[in-house]
Amino acid sequence: MAKLQIIRTFLRRWWRLTSPFWRSGERWKAGGLLALAMAFNIANVSMTVRLNTWSRDFFNALEQRNGDEFFYQLFLLFGLAAVSMFLFANQKYLCGRGILLWRRWLSTHYVEKWFSSKAYYREAFLPHIDNPDQRIAEDLRLFPSLTVTMIFDFVDSFGSLGAFSVILWNLSESYTIYGTVIPGFILWIAISFVFLGTYLIDRVGRPLIRIERQTQQSEADYRRALVRVSEYAREIGAYEGDAREERSLRERFAAVYTIWLESMLKKRQLNYFNFGYAQISGVVPYLLAAPKYFAGAFQMGDMMQTVTAFNGVHVSLSWFVLNYAKLAEWRATVDRLTQFGEILDEPSPSGKFVFTEDAAADLVLDGVTVTLPDGHPLVQGLCTRLKAGERTALVGPSGVGKSTLLYVLRGIWPYGEGRLHLPQGKRLFLSQQPYLPLGTIADILSYPGEASVLPPERLAYILDAVELSSLFSERAVEKDWSMVLSPGEQQRLALGRLWVQEPAWAFLDESLSSVDTARSARILARLKTDYPTLSVCGIEHHHVDRAFYDAILHWEDLTTTGK
Repeated sequence: MAKLQIIRTFLRRWWRLTSPFWRSGERWKAGGLLALAMAFNIANVSMTVRLNTWSRDFFNALEQRNGDEFFYQLFLLFGLAAVSMFLFANQKYLCGRGILLWRRWLSTHYVEKWFSSKAYYREAFLPHIDNPDQRIAEDLRLFPSLTVTMIFDFVDSFGSLGAFSVILWNLSESYTIYGTVIPGFILWIAISFVFLGTYLIDRVGRPLIRIERQTQQSEADYRRALVRVSEYAREIGAYEGDAREERSLRERFAAVYTIWLESMLKKRQLNYFNFGYAQISGVVPYLLAAPKYFAGAFQMGDMMQTVTAFNGVHVSLSWFVLNYAKLAEWRATVDRLTQFGEILDEPSPSGKFVFTEDAAADLVLDGVTVTLPDGHPLVQGLCTRLKAGERTALVGPSGVGKSTLLYVLRGIWPYGEGRLHLPQGKRLFLSQQPYLPLGTIADILSYPGEASVLPPERLAYILDAVELSSLFSERAVEKDWSMVLSPGEQQRLALGRLWVQEPAWAFLDESLSSVDTARSARILARLKTDYPTLSVCGIEHHHVDRAFYDAILHWEDLTTTGK
C-alpha cells in the first residue's frame, strides 16, 4: 500500500507539472512531433519482432547448410536494418524537437511566474528554496527529456512484451512438472525471473532517490560559490581573501565529493546486481530451450528464436530494473519542481498599505508602520509630506529602516500598514549598490526600460555630467561593466539614468555614497541646473549636500521609533 501511495503521489505531481503545457497553444506542434515519433517507435517495435522471425530462418539456413537461403537472409537483414535505422534516427530527432519546444515553454512559463510572483525578490528575505536558478536551468531541462524518454521506453518495452509473449507462448509447448501440465512454461519462467529481479533492484537502489536529490543540491551550491568568486573578484582581491575563499570552495566541494562517493558506492552495488542479473538472464533461455533441441523437437533456428523471444520478454519486463537510476532522477526532478511551483504559487504577503495616486501632487506618508517579515516593527507612525518640485533629504542613522521605506514606495515590501499618497508620473529609484545589466553604456543608462539609441552627442553630454567621459570611446562595447568599474564609477553611471529617463520623481538611496564629496557636489549641482523642478527624495546618513537639497528631514522627528 505504501508503494502504491508513493506511485500515486508521484503521478499526481507529475501531471500537475505536465498538464499546463498540454493545455497551451504550443501543444499542437509539440504533440504532432511526438505523435509522429511514437508512430515511428511502434513501427520499430514491429521491426524488432520481424528480426526475431529472421533469426529463426537465418539459423535454420545455417543448420541446413542452405547457401541460397543463407545469402537471402543476409540481404534481408540489410533491408530490415536500414528501415530500423531510419525509424530509430527520426524517432530520436522528432522527440528532441518536441522536448525542445516543451522546454522553451516551461522556461518562459516559470521565469514569468518567478518574476510576476516576486518570488525572486521574496526569497532574499524569506528563503524557502535552494538554488532557484538551478531549478529553472537544470530541472526544466531534465523534466521534459526524462518524461518523454520514460514514456517512449515504456511503450517500446511493453509493445515488445506483447509481441514476444505471444511468440514465447507458442514456442514453449506445455511442460509437465510432477504430472502437472503448465502451458507457456518458458513465458512464466521469464516473468517470474524479472519480478524477482525487480524486487531485488528496488531493495538495493531505493536510497538513490535521496542521493540524487542531495547531489543536485550540493552541485548547485558549489556552482553558485564559484559564480560569487567571479562576481566579487575585485572585493576578494582587495581583502586578500584568497585563502578564505579557497577554503570555502574546498569545503563546498567536500560536500560534492562525499555525496558523489556515496552515489558511486550505491551504483557499484547496482552494477554488481545488474551485471549478474544480465549474465544469468542470458543463460536461462538456453537452459530452458536446450532439452527441446537435444530431443530433436527444435531446430537451431527455433532454439535461437526462443532465446531471442525470452530476452525480449525479459528486457521488456525489466524496464523498471534497467531504468532504476533514471527513474530515481525523474522522481527527484519532479519533487524539486513541485516544491518550486508551490513556492511560485504562494500568494505574496499582503500588507495593509493603502496607496492612492493623482497628478502633480506631493508625496504624503500618513501613519506608516514598516515591520520585518517576522512582525518585528522597524518603523512606526511615520508621517511626513515631501513637496513636489523640491529636493528633500531624509537623514538618520544606518539600520533604522530608511531604505526599507523606499522598498515600500516601490511596492515590493508588503510588511506593514499605513496610507501612502504617491504622485503620478515616472518614478526612478537609485540604490546604494546599483545594478548594471550586461550590455553597452546605453543599455545601462536605459535600464529598466528597453535599450535606447542615444545620439552620440547626448551620450557624451550625460557622461560628462557624471564625470565619466573616459567611457565615451567604449560606448559600443558590450561587457559586464560591474566587473570593470569601481563602486563609485558604477554609482555615477547609474545616476546618469536621470538624464536619460527624466523621471518626475527621483529616489536616491545614498546613490553617491562611494563618490568623493567634491565630485558628488559637482554632479548634483549639474543635475540641479539641468532639472531644477525635479522632485527628489534622498536617503542620507553620513553626508548631506545642503547646496543641492531644499529641505532636510531628520528621521527621529518623523517616527515614533526613530533613534
